[in-house]
Amino acid sequence: MNLYNQVKQLENKYKKLYEGSPEMHRTIDIHGFIIDCNQAYVDNLHYVTRSEVIGHSIFEHTAPESMDSMHASFREWQLKGTVKGKEILLRRKDGSTFPALVNASSLLDDDGNLVGSNTVLTDLTEIQRTKHELQYAYEKLKEAQKLKEDFIRIAAHDLRSPIQPILVMSELARSNPAHLEEALSIIVKEAKKLKKLADDLLDLAKIENGSLSYDMKKVKANDILKDIVEVGRVCLLGPTATGTKNNPQVPSRVEIVADLIHNDIELLADKDRMIQALSNIMGNSIKFTKEGQITVQTRILDDKGIFVIEIIDTGPGIPKEVLSTMFERFTSKRPDNASGSHQGTGLGLFIARSIIRAHGGDVTALNNLSGRGATFVATIPISK
Repeated sequence: MNLYNQVKQLENKYKKLYEGSPEMHRTIDIHGFIIDCNQAYVDNLHYVTRSEVIGHSIFEHTAPESMDSMHASFREWQLKGTVKGKEILLRRKDGSTFPALVNASSLLDDDGNLVGSNTVLTDLTEIQRTKHELQYAYEKLKEAQKLKEDFIRIAAHDLRSPIQPILVMSELARSNPAHLEEALSIIVKEAKKLKKLADDLLDLAKIENGSLSYDMKKVKANDILKDIVEVGRVCLLGPTATGTKNNPQVPSRVEIVADLIHNDIELLADKDRMIQALSNIMGNSIKFTKEGQITVQTRILDDKGIFVIEIIDTGPGIPKEVLSTMFERFTSKRPDNASGSHQGTGLGLFIARSIIRAHGGDVTALNNLSGRGATFVATIPISK
């Protein structure tokens, strides 16, 4: 094979590689006008034919926000003959933009003078999207780590808090029988706190691995609601309804009002689990309502066969930044009226939502239009 044929063969091979490359290729002159390009370049910039591209300046295909960077890269190429790894935004025919990586090499004439450039442009859209998704996932991971650290700190505090009163009251009961009734009352109260935290942690683990079981039966909705109202009233009264000789019961400044009119509505539910869920919601309202009332009321969405339970309190309401994470695990909830601090491990509402969703329903929270208090809305399908 003579030299001429070898050159033609190499030219054809290069042309096939140039044309068939999935990367965008363009060839420009010393002034930045396109003298050739491959189909990938045409397609990515949403043109139809190469004639729409050839003869036009590369700056016509550069997004306005990358114009300064592109001019700088062009000057760099004129001085050095190459451009390596420059990120710019390319502009398509319709004006939309996408990120690309620019690598340009020099074309020289027989005397070694720079006459043009072969430029390879790599579409970075997927890379950038993946980068942003990775960054988002990393931020969520950091957030989750912080929530877990906060949870461990709060849980450790909640575990320690009842232990000290139990120890003190046990010693008091042993050394001073006159205070036995009062000591036992406080010991029972603090022991119940420990049991509640232990139960929440066990339920959390079961929810996480999908092993929380349900005994679904038809049950009257009002039977469940009467129980949670009674649970709420007991919580307001404290460990005993009558108090003790040395620590008489102080009347609560909060009243629980029940407006239960739908006597015949039945739900397919695990009664104990549903009481647990709604009691957790009621407990949240009780925790943050220092005076006023908590109202439990119901309604029916007839067109959808949905039973709606609303628990309305007169507490401080829910900060906007908390509303979006109200039912997530490890998230403490509303600020305390007096201290402004956040209370609890944040497991109660997460468990409540998980249980209600397992019944085919859901729960949301919103601030009252009056500007005082919050409303929790639980929706559950009516049994047919």
